[in-house]
Formats: sequence, structure tokens, C-alpha cells
Amino acid sequence: MKSKYKYILTAASLALLLAGCSDSNNEVSKDLEPTAETKIIVDELNREVEIPAKLDRVVMGSILPYFSTWFIATNSTEEIVGIHPNSFNAASHSILKDISPAILDAKTNFIENGEVNIEELLSLDPQVYFEIASQENTVKKLEETGIATVALDTNTDSLNPLDTLNRWLTLTGEITGVTDRPAEIIAEGEANQQLINDTLAEADIKEEDKPRVMVLQYHSDGEISVAGTNMHGNRWLNATGGIDVAADDIDGIKAVNMEQIYEWNPDIIYITNFTETQPEDLYNNVFESQDWSEVKAVQDKKVYKMPLGIYRWYPPSGDAPLMLKWMAQHNYPELFSYDMDEEIKDYYSRFYHYELTDEQVEEIQNPPSEAAKY
Repeated sequence: MKSKYKYILTAASLALLLAGCSDSNNEVSKDLEPTAETKIIVDELNREVEIPAKLDRVVMGSILPYFSTWFIATNSTEEIVGIHPNSFNAASHSILKDISPAILDAKTNFIENGEVNIEELLSLDPQVYFEIASQENTVKKLEETGIATVALDTNTDSLNPLDTLNRWLTLTGEITGVTDRPAEIIAEGEANQQLINDTLAEADIKEEDKPRVMVLQYHSDGEISVAGTNMHGNRWLNATGGIDVAADDIDGIKAVNMEQIYEWNPDIIYITNFTETQPEDLYNNVFESQDWSEVKAVQDKKVYKMPLGIYRWYPPSGDAPLMLKWMAQHNYPELFSYDMDEEIKDYYSRFYHYELTDEQVEEIQNPPSEAAKY
């Protein structure tokens, strides 16, 4: 939900704001003027935020994928002095650690038991803190300390899986002043989506011939949680011609039992990087209380772990244009005959100026279970 309040993230400005408010329902805004040292941006809570014009110390909280967006927009992680422990774990198992090793210098100790430790955060001397828009209490707490905080929203009404990334890229360009790289990534994603649309249209795929797909979001011996509508998996499937078997039953993420899985009986299962489960775990039926051998996707060996490049490919990340091609090929291997290894190498060469080895490409497409831990 978009906030109707506009805050200026300095202690003095906060005092003025509170002095001018008689109740919480009054709409407050203030026209800000940038200086030679600052600029004004509008974040995704529709708040005006005053930030330094030149940034070299930024911290990223519960907006887990954003560090990868920052990298692709700027070609640098040297400015990132702090990231969430979950983000750090993903980064430490990613190719980004090889491309931009500075990401491993980022601190994580400002997050304790899922909460921001203000004292530890201040010790990092952040110029700007990036937070997920749904954590409005955290945003408010940070405002009260005078830390400039930019809220980024993961929610979207669009079925376009690139919508969130494109918004973040555009805003990051405004924040950093680097706009050419974001524009190139956005254009690449749009071109890949057009290729998929044209190919599927030319093939004239009938609804009954589309693959029925399930996205396994979280999984363990005691949990089977599936993603449905209003989740990234549903958007990826919509963009690549798959039918989401959970769409009619689940809004968001929901725990289900094996009986529900049998009823859906998906042709394909995609496993996110937010769970340690691997395709072989389902193939080998290693979970004592779950029998996956009756599921078509398992029988046909069509269970796929989503890749992890500079970040996990399931949520918004710099590799999102590649995710479109990867999933489209798994959904329709007979229609999309490109070499995915070469696609990944070419993308990294053009946009990250990094030449991947065959081993690194293999690692991207087959991430370890440890990458889901934090």
C-alpha cells in the first residue's frame, strides 16, 4: 500500500514534520530543493527522500535481491558496506563474488534475529539504507534516527516478471546518475520476452498442450509450500507459456499436502533457491513422509532447480532476462533450441564484462543447497 506521507530523512526535518502534524490523518508534503551535495528522489512508498549526490556507503536490509540490481546498474559493489545475512549467503555462493569480490566485504551484523540493530547500523556510517516497502515500521524507526531510507516495493499488479526489476533499475539510475546500463538491461529483457511471445504465437500452442507447472517455494521433511498467484513464479510461468497448477487454489504462498500435489499432478516442477531441496531429492524420494514417485514431473525427470547467477533467478535479479530464456526452454524444449550455456556466457560478457568458464556456467545452473541457508 502506498503511503500518502512524504518524509525528509534528517533529524531536523523530522522534528519540523512532527511539529506540523496534529493527527496521523493529515497529509504532509514538503517541496525539497536539491543542493550541490544532495538530490531528491521519490521512493516506492511515494516518499521524497533527500540523499547525497555521490554515494560511496550504502546498506541494504530486507530487500534481499536489491544488491544485485545495484551491481548491474552501476557495475560495482564497492559502495555496499552492509547487506542482509540472507543476501550475503546468496552472494557468497554466487558468481558475483568472482566478478565483484567487494560484495564479500559487506557487513551483516546490523541484522539480529531479523531486526535492525540501529547501533550496529550506525557504526557502518551509511549514507543511504535500502529497505523493503512492506517493513514500514522499520522504515519509520530508521527515519527517527535520521538515516536516509529508500523503500523498494516487491509487489506489483503486473503479470510481467520484469516489472519489479525494471522499476528498481530506473530508480537506481536516478539515485546514482548511471542510466545507460539500466536502460540496456531493460531493453534486453523486453527483447527476450518478445522472442518468446513471437515463438509461442507462431507455434500456435493450444491451451491443453501447455505444460502444467508447479513452483515449490519452500520444502523440507515437514513442509511443502507452493507459490501461486501474485508471486514471481506465477509471473515467470505467464511469461513463458506455462500453466500454473496452483493458480486457482493459492494466492501467495501456502503449505499443502501430498494429496494436493497428486491432484495437481504437474508436468514440470521448479524448485526455488529459498529451499535446500534439489531435484535428486524428489527423484530419490528421500523425504520419509512424502512419496513423490507418483507425480508426473518426477516420473518424467522434469524437476528443475532455479539457477543462481549474480543472485537467485526466482525473484527480481540482474539475470532476469536470462531467466526468461531458461524457463521458456524447459517449458518448450522443442521450440527454443538455443544453447543456454552460450546464452549465459554471452550475457555475462556483454553486460558484466566477465568471461565465464564452463565450470561457472554449470555452477550457475546447478546451485548448491547451501545457497539457501542463512
